[in-house]
Amino acid sequence: MFFESILLNAIVSIVLILALIIDYVTKFFSYWYIRHIPYKSSIPFFGSDYHRVFGIRNTTQEVNKLYEKHPKEKFVGYVKSRIPDLVVRDPDAIKKMLSTDFANFHSRGLGLDKSQDVCLRNNLFYAEGEKWTLLRKGLESIMDSFECDFGHSLHGCLSGTNGDANVQQLLSKVLDAIFKDMLLDSSSDATVITNIRSTVQRRPLVDRLKSYLKNIFPSLYILFGLVTVPEEPSNKTKKILEQSKLMEKIKTGSVFQLGIKEKEKRTVSEVEFAYSMLASFVTEGYVPCHNLLTSLLYELAKSPEAQQKVRLSEEYLDASIKEALRLHPPYSVITRQCVNTYNYDSSLLIDKRITINIPVDALHKDKIYYPKPEVFNPDRFLDNNNSNAHSFAYLPFGTGPRRCIGEQLSLQIVRRITSSILKQFEIEPCARTPQSLPVTDYNFGRVIDRDIWVNFKPIRT
Repeated sequence: MFFESILLNAIVSIVLILALIIDYVTKFFSYWYIRHIPYKSSIPFFGSDYHRVFGIRNTTQEVNKLYEKHPKEKFVGYVKSRIPDLVVRDPDAIKKMLSTDFANFHSRGLGLDKSQDVCLRNNLFYAEGEKWTLLRKGLESIMDSFECDFGHSLHGCLSGTNGDANVQQLLSKVLDAIFKDMLLDSSSDATVITNIRSTVQRRPLVDRLKSYLKNIFPSLYILFGLVTVPEEPSNKTKKILEQSKLMEKIKTGSVFQLGIKEKEKRTVSEVEFAYSMLASFVTEGYVPCHNLLTSLLYELAKSPEAQQKVRLSEEYLDASIKEALRLHPPYSVITRQCVNTYNYDSSLLIDKRITINIPVDALHKDKIYYPKPEVFNPDRFLDNNNSNAHSFAYLPFGTGPRRCIGEQLSLQIVRRITSSILKQFEIEPCARTPQSLPVTDYNFGRVIDRDIWVNFKPIRT
């Protein structure tokens, strides 16, 4: 219907357009209400995610808040922008979705394997479908062939340490040498590893904005052609990669590389592929190991009794590593996208493309499973010391078929480094040691947000 007045027609048109927009952005606001799932209320254009979008809370804080607000519920709903998301609180439901019914939740739903960033495209963390299967098979063959004899590297990096020291700097020297020996060659220049690591670890404003887009609006990250690690390796890097152990392993396991080329229908040189693999080992292996070691040494420095027990017992060392992973998990939230309409125990229908969120950090700090969860207490991981803990309330490496492929290798590295440090040094807090470990979200994971200093006192033999 049209009116004689142009102004009236314009007003009616604007009202209709606004009504259509509001209807579009609020279409799913009642999604969880209809399903009788407790949920956080939404506002147009932001959904329930306004605290995170405006920077009031990060992802960990937002998910933990929802977890704590509904202690008796299995599920809590919210809306990200306009699309429903689900927080899964119940460990039995987590087991069923991520393990038993993995076929319905095998996708992360990020689409970042389509990014222009070659390092993301060939990163197992972001891969989907057949590409994920090929990459995982190839990486398993590479990792099974690693030789972890790095005693000489450890001794050289730790020699001369005495007094107050920056833990991250010391560990960077150690891990640079270890990853160089594993992936490149003992005679190679470690700056290849160092450069990728420093690029990933530094967090200027531009990189934080990239991380924000990658995490909350991955489609925009792809649309703008953003990259995290420089895509084109330098001539020096290419030469080192051509002669590296990693390249040798890639060539002998070229079946999965060729499969990926065919799947993507694009040509990828062996050097480019090796560079993307090297970046994956740094971002998904080196950096989490670095953060775990930093948090473990920090906690042991504050707990001399636990530190002494670690020196005397490998079992207590393993328990201490598990406790550090509980308190400071590398990933606070695991996300999966439902790929088929899914009926959970005939009580909840989840539509295709709905994302589920597993609140790892919140589960690790739940008093139901871990008494005094804020306390560093490795004893809880000794046999029969924590009978209340559900096996799916402890997920530092994820679970199911997408469980972290590098779990055993990373634990082996962390054991060797920690054991070597504690055999040579007593560590204790110093004037610059923070009262609590400052951890924040970055690139889907958790990072330590400032330099950590402790005192290294050589043990006289």
